Amino acid sequence: MDKLEDFEPLDYYNGQLRAEFEKNAAEYFDGLVKRSGVDVAANAAAVKKYEAAHAKEVHAEKQLSSGRLVRGLVIFLTAAAFIAAVILLVCYFNGGAPALLISGIACAVLGVAGIVGIFSGLNKMVEARKRKYEKAAAAAKKLQEEAFDLLRPLHALFGWGMTRELIEKSYPDMQLDDSLSVQKLDLFMRKYGYRPACDDPESSTLFLLSGTLEGNPFLFERRLRCAIVPHTYTGTLVIHWTTHSVDSKGNSRTEHHTQTLHASVEKPAPEYTEETCMYYGNEAAPGLSFSRMPKYSHTKDEDELEKMVKRGGKKLAAKTRKAASKGGSFTELANTEFEVLFGATDRNDEVEFRLMFTPLAQNNMVDLLTSDEGYGDDFAFVKSGMLNRIRSDHAQYWQPDADPSRYISYDLERSRAAFMAYNTEYFRSIYFDFAPVLSVPLYRMQQPHEFIYRDVYPSNYSLPQAEVLANKLGDAQFAPANGKTRSIIKTSFAQKDGASDKLTVTAYSYDTADRVDYVQVFGGDGRVHSVPVPWTEYIPADRTGVMEVKAVGASRDSYERMRSESSLASFVRKFSQNGASAFSDGLIGIPLGASYGREDDEELGRIFGVKAAVAGAAAFAAGIAALESAADMLDEEQAKPGKDGNDRTDGPEGPNGGKK
Repeated sequence: MDKLEDFEPLDYYNGQLRAEFEKNAAEYFDGLVKRSGVDVAANAAAVKKYEAAHAKEVHAEKQLSSGRLVRGLVIFLTAAAFIAAVILLVCYFNGGAPALLISGIACAVLGVAGIVGIFSGLNKMVEARKRKYEKAAAAAKKLQEEAFDLLRPLHALFGWGMTRELIEKSYPDMQLDDSLSVQKLDLFMRKYGYRPACDDPESSTLFLLSGTLEGNPFLFERRLRCAIVPHTYTGTLVIHWTTHSVDSKGNSRTEHHTQTLHASVEKPAPEYTEETCMYYGNEAAPGLSFSRMPKYSHTKDEDELEKMVKRGGKKLAAKTRKAASKGGSFTELANTEFEVLFGATDRNDEVEFRLMFTPLAQNNMVDLLTSDEGYGDDFAFVKSGMLNRIRSDHAQYWQPDADPSRYISYDLERSRAAFMAYNTEYFRSIYFDFAPVLSVPLYRMQQPHEFIYRDVYPSNYSLPQAEVLANKLGDAQFAPANGKTRSIIKTSFAQKDGASDKLTVTAYSYDTADRVDYVQVFGGDGRVHSVPVPWTEYIPADRTGVMEVKAVGASRDSYERMRSESSLASFVRKFSQNGASAFSDGLIGIPLGASYGREDDEELGRIFGVKAAVAGAAAFAAGIAALESAADMLDEEQAKPGKDGNDRTDGPEGPNGGKK
């Protein structure tokens, strides 16, 4: 990455990083093609043959459609001719003119001719065109399958981890975690003040992606939220009445009136939304808090921006004067354009704000907000002490699953285009969520201090990660039988089963009941009417189940292959009645319908080959313990009088070894 003193995140992406990522993605795909051994030329030829056959299929389908249309029109005209003939003949026999007889006979003849034409010609024509279309469709399908078969070796190499590999190779400053561990969650919560969705009864975690950027931790999170909001229901009632009047000539007149009465009622109803945010922990300016909302500055032209800054500058000057007169701390910066466009006027510390937003940081932020080369000014930026939250519009449409099935195609070039498009957009979305914090040199200069983790954690895995697994199992697995809406799924730790965690899973949903309120409305007839307004009552419903979670040390690809095999499938069916399981970030979740203990944990580990990994981890832990014991003995030896270093309390780099 560029030097701190001249780093500009927008220029870095446009001038270097985007091209680097695209180059790596293209090389990655070409490497897969080479490894697979597919014949590129043969696939191109097969695709060309298929496209020619598909064009014939489309032409035959159009001919079939036009033939059916002509036949339908003739059938309609034939039926119309017979109906006309009947009407004309009835009219003639009831004393009509002779011309009606002639016309009736002519219509009947036309009807008969239509029937003959339908059965002798049109049906045969349609059937012939149908056979031609079916033959063309079968030929095209066969050629498509041949082209698809040529790429099966390539499809077998597609994996869920490809996007992660590309990101870490192209952007080495970013490291991605396998999953959100209990230690990482502890760091986010105790040090940075992050509040996970498991602490919010109205939210559930759908997706997590954690890691570090230049040593500082981050977390992408997608939450499902439920809020009870007022919903307006409407109803109508049609009323009728008559009035009587006498005109100037003494004639009595009766008039009939109709009026539609409208009424509405407001009732509470659940509203479900999904929200994706990025959380970034950084110790710089630890006492500073502020917020800014998107203003979509990138959508405005120069004149509109100039007017916006001019109007905003006047408001800032007035805010500064007001703060000075009332003893407030707000003081506007000299860079009015930055102040107006960024708009963090609720900041609580002017000194730390200026320390954070140096002239370079201000210029970087203005460039980011006004440029449409990234996503522009589509993000909210909230800083609460050491925790930064970025909520961008583009992240709400981000597809984070990295499902490789989206690249599978019969056409190598289509597959390549899908691979490049998805991965470049994935990386672009992530990078520009980081761009606001990358705009601040102080953040890039700050490395985190050492964090003291707890000695013992009650669970093996974090609750947010467990919620992701429970949501992947889906509403059908945990939702109450009478639940008519989406479910907010919450998990709570129950107990450890060896290297597995048993969790209680509760799904909160709503049953519904039809209700009717009657609203009194004054009508034009001078009377009050009860207008019915149908509405829906939402009745809370919940259901509690149990889920087992275990790290199986496998990739998503190996899980997908193994879950249909007899060993894993039969194991899952022992506990899950419908054979359901879910996988995310190296963890497997199994809903339990039977007891699960340490023996089962060991068996599941053997299925995935985790036993060796556990032994390796034990040896590693033993090695660490030995090193710590040796270090303690050395410390005791040096602490004896007359030993070298007995008066030294800190190393040459200070009490933390020189770490910030």
